[in-house]
Amino acid sequence: MLFYLNHRSSPDAPTVQVRVLESAALPNPEPQTLYLFPGVQSLETLDLSDGSRLILLGDPVFGDRARAAGRVTNWHDGELNLTALFNEIRGHCYWFLLKKNSVRCGSSFGAIYPIYYQSKDSSTRLSSASFFLAGQTDPGRLDRRNLLERLLFNYPLFGTTWWTGIRLLGTHRWLTLSTDGAKEERAFGLENYFGHGFHSSREVLDELAEIFENECRIFLPDEPFAVSFTGGFDGRTLVAAARKTGRVDFLTYSFGMPGESDVTFPAAQAEELGIRYWPINLDDAYVHDHALKSALAFVQLSEYNGNFGRAHYHYAAQQLAQKKKYILTGNFGSELFRAMHQPGVMMTEALIRVFEAHDASWKDYLRQAAGRQASAFFRTEMDALIADLERFLHARSDLDLNQQFYCFVLEEIFRKYFGPELVMQSHLLRNRTPYLSLRFFEALNKTMWSGLHARLFDKQKNRRMKGQVFYSAFLRRTDEQLYRMPTNKGYSPADVLESWRHPLLLARVARQKFLRRETGDSNAVETYFRKYQRDLAQRIRANEHQVLMQSGIAQYIETSAPVSISLEKTIHLFSVAAGWSAAAKSVKPLAPFQTA
Repeated sequence: MLFYLNHRSSPDAPTVQVRVLESAALPNPEPQTLYLFPGVQSLETLDLSDGSRLILLGDPVFGDRARAAGRVTNWHDGELNLTALFNEIRGHCYWFLLKKNSVRCGSSFGAIYPIYYQSKDSSTRLSSASFFLAGQTDPGRLDRRNLLERLLFNYPLFGTTWWTGIRLLGTHRWLTLSTDGAKEERAFGLENYFGHGFHSSREVLDELAEIFENECRIFLPDEPFAVSFTGGFDGRTLVAAARKTGRVDFLTYSFGMPGESDVTFPAAQAEELGIRYWPINLDDAYVHDHALKSALAFVQLSEYNGNFGRAHYHYAAQQLAQKKKYILTGNFGSELFRAMHQPGVMMTEALIRVFEAHDASWKDYLRQAAGRQASAFFRTEMDALIADLERFLHARSDLDLNQQFYCFVLEEIFRKYFGPELVMQSHLLRNRTPYLSLRFFEALNKTMWSGLHARLFDKQKNRRMKGQVFYSAFLRRTDEQLYRMPTNKGYSPADVLESWRHPLLLARVARQKFLRRETGDSNAVETYFRKYQRDLAQRIRANEHQVLMQSGIAQYIETSAPVSISLEKTIHLFSVAAGWSAAAKSVKPLAPFQTA
C-alpha cells in the first residue's frame, strides 16, 4: 500500500486528479495527482451530498456502508466530522476528502497508519512512506532530535522523522491542502471520550460485553480469516466472538518456539474445541533459513521504525498471507484494560519519570538517562525535547496525571509501538484489531474496568488484574467452553469472575509461578540475533556515520566483545543505527563548508 501527492498551492493549480496504480513503481509522479496503490488492501469511494468524494485506502470496516456517506459530515455545514467517521468506519485506513479547490486527508482512529509530509515554498508533498517521500524531494538534514527520542523512549515522539524536512501528521489531526497552502489542524479531542469510570455493576459489565460482541461481529470479514489464539486472554476472547456468530471458516494460529505455552496451550485447546489451529514454529529451520531475512524485511517495511527483535512478526505474516487475507489480533486490548506499570520496549523508565514526577526532576533524569557522552552531544536537542514535553503536559494540565498519560498512550505509544507491526503487515495482509474501536473505547471508559481509571503505574497485581474481569464476563456470555479452560497463567476466566473460586485462583497463580518452565527465548529472538549479530553490524556500518560515532552508538554496534547492556537494549541500538544509516542515503550532499 502506498499513496503520494505533490500539491501546489496556487490559484491557477488544476484540481487534484486521482490515479490508481497497479504497482508501487512511481518513476515520474506529476503534481496535482493523488497516486494510490492499494496492494493487498482495498480502495473505497463514498460520494458525499455536497458533491465531494471521500476516498478510503486500507482496510475500512463499515458498520453500514449504505448509510456511511450520509453520516460522516455535519448536517448543518457539510463539514467532515471525525467522530462520525470513526464511528461509521472502523479498521485501519487512510481517508482523503476531495473537493474542487482543496484536499483534506487523515488516518483512522488511533492514526496507526502514518502520513508524512513536507511543505516547502508553495508545494506540499505527502505520502504513506517516509523513505519514498525523501526520495522525491530534499528531506533536509538527518534529525538528531529524532535520534535522541529513539534512544530515550524506543521510538520518536510527536511529529519528528529521520529528517528535519519531513514531518509526521499528528494523531487525530487532518491536513488541509488548498490555494492558501497546507494546514495541520486538531480535529478530534480524545479527552472527550475518557468517561468517569464510576460504573461497576453486573448489568454494566454485561452491557459492555454486548457492545464488544457487536463490534467484533462488524470486524469479522465476509471471507475466511485467521484469529490469533495464544495462552492469554486477548486472543481467546476474539476466538469466542467468532464462535458465537456461528462462523466455522476461520483458522486459529499462534507462534513460538516448539514446546512454549503460546503454542502448546492453543494447540491442545483448539483440538478440544473442535476448531482448526496452525502453529507457526520458530524452530531451528526458522532461525537458519528465515529469521535474518524477516528481520531486515520488518525494519524496511516499517520505514525503519520497527525493531530487529520482531523478526517473527514478519515471518508469521508472510506465512499467514499464504493462507488468509485477513487476520484478527488482540492488539491494543491489554493496554486498554491494564494499568501499565513497568519499563519495557513499550514504555521506558524515562517515559515513566516524565508522567510520574510531581516536579521538574524528570528533566534531570532525561539528561542523565542519555548518558554523559550522549547528553553533551545532544544538548540542544535535549532542550527542545524537554520544551515540547512541557507543552504537551501544559496543554493537558486540566487532566489528572493518569489521563495525561493515556492521552500519550493513545496519541503516541499505540501508533509508535504497534504501528510498525501493522504497517509492515499491510504489505502482506489485513490485520483487524477489534479492541481499537471508538464505540468500545468510549463505553469502556465509563466503567471501572478501563486502565484509564486505574492508578498510574500501579504495581499491585490484584488491582492490575481487574481488566481480566471483562474478558471473563465476555467469555461467560459467549463461550462456556473457553470460559472454563485454563489460560497459560494457570487459572481460568471462571476463576477470575466467580468470587468463590478466588482461593483457587491464588493457589493456581502460586503453582504456576513455581512450576512453569519457559525457555526465556520463546520467539527465538536471542537465538537468531546472536547468530547474525556480526552480519547485521557489517550491514549497518555505524562507524561510517559521524553522529553515530560521536553519540556513542557506534561503539556498541562495532564491538565484538560483550558489553554491559541488555540484549533488548543491544537490539534497539542496532535497529536505530540501521535506520540512521538507511536515512542518510536520502540526504542531499551538503554545500562546501557546511557541516551536519
